[in-house]
Amino acid sequence: MRGAWIYLRERFPLALVALMSAAFAAAALGMFGRSAGAYANDVWTTAILLFVMYLALLLRYRVTDEWKDFAHDSAVYPDRPVQRGVISPRTLLGIGIGAFLAEVLCAMLLGGAVGFLLYLAVLAYSALTVFEFFAGAWLERHFTLSFLLHEAIYLPVFAWVAVVLGAAASWQTVAGILACTALFVSVELARKFSPRFDTSGSVVLDTYSAVWGRGRTLGAMVMLVVLSGILALAAGAGVASPVVAAVSAVALLVRPGSDRWVTAVVAIHLPLQAAAMLA
Repeated sequence: MRGAWIYLRERFPLALVALMSAAFAAAALGMFGRSAGAYANDVWTTAILLFVMYLALLLRYRVTDEWKDFAHDSAVYPDRPVQRGVISPRTLLGIGIGAFLAEVLCAMLLGGAVGFLLYLAVLAYSALTVFEFFAGAWLERHFTLSFLLHEAIYLPVFAWVAVVLGAAASWQTVAGILACTALFVSVELARKFSPRFDTSGSVVLDTYSAVWGRGRTLGAMVMLVVLSGILALAAGAGVASPVVAAVSAVALLVRPGSDRWVTAVVAIHLPLQAAAMLA
C-alpha cells in the first residue's frame, strides 16, 4: 500500500488530476448538457460520474504508459517509482485494472447499454495509442504526428459524452467537441512544456519545447487557448468564454520565459474556461 501511495504522489498528483476531472465534467455539461436537458435530470449524479470516469481514464493511461515507456524511462529517468522498484508490477496492474473497471462502470451508468457499446470505440482508439498504432519505431521519427494521433483521443471522448448527454446533431455540438478538445490539449502541452534532463544532464527529446522549440510550443498553447474560447462561444457558451481565453492568452505572453508562469497560466485557465462553458 505504501508503494502505491508513493507512486500516486509522484506520478499521479491527485489534487491536479482532480482539478482536471472536475473541469472535464463542467466543460462537458456546459457544452452538451444544457440544450439536451441534462439539468432537468440529476445533474449532480451526471457530474460525479463524468468526474470519476475521466479520473479513471487518466489513471488507466498513466499505468499503461508505465508499461509502454518502461525501456525509455529506465534509460533516462531511473529515479522514477517503477524504475526504483517502489511499486511492484502486480500492484501497478491492480491499479490499472481497478481504473479500467471504474471507467467502464461510469460509462455504463451514463450511457446504458447503447452508451457502453459506443464507448468501445473510445477504448479501441485508446488501445491503439498504447501500442503506438503498431508503428512505434516510425512514430518516434515523426514526433508531431505522434502527438496529433495521441491527442485525437479527445475527439471520440467528447463526441461520446455529447451523444450520451443527448446533445443535438448540429454544428454547435461539433463546435463544443472541438472547444473541449482544444482546452484539454492545451493542458497536455503545458504538462510537458518544461525540458527534462537525463542523469548526465542532457536534454531528453520527449517534451514539446525540447522538440519543437519553446516559441513554437508557446504559440501552439496560445492558439489552443484562444480557440477554446471562440469555439465555446460558437457552441452556445456566453461571452465569458472568449474573454477568459483572451486574458489567458495575453497572460501567457507576459512572461514567456518562465516555465512556471506558463504552466500556471494554463492550469488556471482550465477551470476558469470550464466554468465559463458551464455558466
